[in-house]
Amino acid sequence: MKRTFAIVVLLAALGVAAKLAVKPPGGPARPGAPAEAPAGVATAPTISDEDALVARYRDASAEDRALVARTLERYRRNAVAVERSDGLRGLALLDRLDLEALFLHEKHPTEFRRLRDLLGDDAAADLLLHWREYFGLKRADETDRKILIAELEGLSPEQRRLAAKHPNALPLILAEPAGVAELMASAGDDDPTLVDRLVVLSLVSLESGAADLRAALRTLEDHPTLAVDAFRLHGMEGFALVSLYGPVLESLGSAMPLDESLILLRVNTDFVDEQLQTHRPETIARHLAHVKAAGLVKEVGGGPNALRLAVEYGEVGERALAKAGADAADVVYDDFTDPVLRRQAAVALGDHGAMALAMLEKYATDPDFREILRAHGGAVVPPIARADAGPETLAYLQSKERPSFTENLAKTALYLSGDDGQSVIRTIRKDGLARVASLGDSELRFYQFLPLYDMIHLGDVVRRGYAPTTGEAAWALLDACFVVTDVLSLAAIQPGAAVAVEAARSELKAAVRESSRSAGREAVETGVEAAAKAAARESGDLAARRAARWWTVRAAGGVYQVLRRTPEALQRMTLGQLADVARPLCAKAGLRLSSWAPFRLLRDGAEVAFQIPPERGLKYLGAQLAQATVGVVGFHKMEEHLASRRPQPAVESQPLQLIR
Repeated sequence: MKRTFAIVVLLAALGVAAKLAVKPPGGPARPGAPAEAPAGVATAPTISDEDALVARYRDASAEDRALVARTLERYRRNAVAVERSDGLRGLALLDRLDLEALFLHEKHPTEFRRLRDLLGDDAAADLLLHWREYFGLKRADETDRKILIAELEGLSPEQRRLAAKHPNALPLILAEPAGVAELMASAGDDDPTLVDRLVVLSLVSLESGAADLRAALRTLEDHPTLAVDAFRLHGMEGFALVSLYGPVLESLGSAMPLDESLILLRVNTDFVDEQLQTHRPETIARHLAHVKAAGLVKEVGGGPNALRLAVEYGEVGERALAKAGADAADVVYDDFTDPVLRRQAAVALGDHGAMALAMLEKYATDPDFREILRAHGGAVVPPIARADAGPETLAYLQSKERPSFTENLAKTALYLSGDDGQSVIRTIRKDGLARVASLGDSELRFYQFLPLYDMIHLGDVVRRGYAPTTGEAAWALLDACFVVTDVLSLAAIQPGAAVAVEAARSELKAAVRESSRSAGREAVETGVEAAAKAAARESGDLAARRAARWWTVRAAGGVYQVLRRTPEALQRMTLGQLADVARPLCAKAGLRLSSWAPFRLLRDGAEVAFQIPPERGLKYLGAQLAQATVGVVGFHKMEEHLASRRPQPAVESQPLQLIR
């Protein structure tokens, strides 16, 4: 026991001696100061976390060393923290997303790791770099951010590569990954049609899902060249026409230029739809080729019933279109429902052109006119037109500031006659067409200028039991005035001068009648235009509004000529106008178009409005899709896509209530 105690004391003494031996000179050490190493013993230097991070990757590749140095220089301790938890991929994500990555790392580590795992290829890294600003705008929107990250994670490497090359097309790829990626991959790097195809797809709305986008993709897949060419000519309406009538256009081939065939299909879409229910596309293509061969493209492209008239009535319909224009079809199908009257109207239009157009349009609802048209056909048009033009002719003559002597006489005769179309219609219905045949004679016969012709004609009318018209009585009165003048003249002059007086009288009478008739022809030829102008001044009448619209389009050259300038107009229209114009036809083709309305996102807690510049159109959209950075177009399409992916609020079912 004593020996053990002695050993313990000895050891304690040795420990005190050793401590005293290493005590530094100059007094005791300061509290908290590091102890100095014994003489001859080397101490390890203390290094910072940043230096430790650099040292850890001293033997890595030059690219990794550059990444570490770059992130350390910008983020310091944050870079160390990101590397400690997520390694080099975490630093790569930090390098791409900047402060948005730090936000995710601190607040949403799960989403940060999902994005970190995407960075196995350079395409994903470039894609995140392009969309960095949008991630910042979505910092506070957890729902959209989670959806976007999840869908990015689901893309294949090839799809990410395509999205990185055309970053503004990312929303399209997310909406329909396989279809859009296949479309983009099928086009070469230098294919000029790729941007046009992406523009077409971008004009389609994504708000209701990918159904509309799939429909557009099917059209581009079935008619790749035709669809793009039609879009370049007529915008989304041209694309919709290819979607609806692609087989017809393919069958038509080179028989008709594409711009003309698009106009004909667009104007006559209702009839073409009816025909496709019972006929093959090749049949419709043959009809269109025949229209081209007959030189009726302008007429058939000028009205929605023009192709129907040419197909259903054959040569009769084609002649009506050639003589009266596209309006002939509207008169035949809009004003007449009875098959017999329709055919009689078509024949009248083919025989008398604009004259028949004016009379058929004016008196289509008159029962007496319909009756005589059914019985006598187009032959009733000229006499009605000549009499109907009387008021217009009289107004024309009265409007002249300095009328000639013959024009004054013609004006007097017309004023006294007072004939109009209604009276001639009643006369034909009562006495037959032969009664007024002379009124429809467009040529002036020599015997009409003989002395007493009109008076003899009036007597013949009375002798046959007909009631004379006011016009016949007026011309007979004028003829009697000439006879009185002749008698007085012949009694006052020598016999040798009688021949000269008679010749002058006949010439004067011919001039009067010809003056009235020439003015009448001018009034008839412009009768439809005059009626349209007068109707345009009225209000509240459907017929007046229809005539006013007709006159406006006709003043611009007609429907066909207006549509021929569509390519020129497209370059001046905004995206909103382009969508609004094409929306009805695109809806028929199953395509809903984007509205391009302004939208708002949060930036630093404040709302920021984003809007496509109002004056920009298709060229702006194409430039955005071709550039390597994401613009407002990309943001707009992404907002549409995410709107279709957001969870919809459940609709509460209402209990059924029994009605007693």
